[in-house]
Amino acid sequence: MASEFLGEIRGLEADFCAGDASDADVFNEYVWREQHEAGSNSSNTMNEVQQQKNYYETYWIAGRNQYSGDNQGYATNFRNWMHAQLRDIAHDAPVLEVGCGDGSFTRSLAEYSSRVTAVDISASQIEQNARLYPEICFVQHDVAQPFSFANDSFKVIWCSEVLEHLFDPGFALREMQRVLAPGGKLLVTVPYHGVFKDILIALFKWDEHFSPTNPHIRFFTRKTLSQLAASVGFVEIETRTCGMNQPLRDLFVATNILLKARKP
Repeated sequence: MASEFLGEIRGLEADFCAGDASDADVFNEYVWREQHEAGSNSSNTMNEVQQQKNYYETYWIAGRNQYSGDNQGYATNFRNWMHAQLRDIAHDAPVLEVGCGDGSFTRSLAEYSSRVTAVDISASQIEQNARLYPEICFVQHDVAQPFSFANDSFKVIWCSEVLEHLFDPGFALREMQRVLAPGGKLLVTVPYHGVFKDILIALFKWDEHFSPTNPHIRFFTRKTLSQLAASVGFVEIETRTCGMNQPLRDLFVATNILLKARKP
């Protein structure tokens, strides 16, 4: 079943790369096929876990250029913040990236540590990452499930633009707290929300921001993200914001929250 699905998605990817389909076309064709097959044969109905895995296979295969961290305006700001936080860590310190996607920031993490492990739900993306960056340990894993790692395994955890995709981000943070070593550092980024930005969204971007096809299902302010991190046991929590390297826009509206915390 999984191999058949990947074969089908890669066929869609070929159409997309040939210029015969837009991002929306690929997603819509995939959704239509799955619904049609499920309706005609109940045995093909996917459970929620498999549905989510299939969704993110499509997300990365069809939308790689759109969603790649390298192509986001905030990438430089994230890397500058990463450098400030990791420049003094031991080169053999074990580092975990939760939700690595196409490895945009995984490569940057590997500049600071020779022991980077990166997980993502997309099997095909993990397979591709492992071919491109054999010096990094890539593991296919659904962050909605418990990690296979032992307690206190990592000195640093980097989780960038992931929590907003999760039904239960608190569970994921609890697992990060479990596998982070005492004194270890948690670094998290999520899209920013605040009063002024939310007013602008309500006035001008409501349909787009809350579209049923938007993969973001959780929304954070600096306060609510800090409260969530504290609720699972993190301490010394600090947050700041950054923008998209668009000076005028960034002056008025931040785009991302950057959270740093420690495991006691």
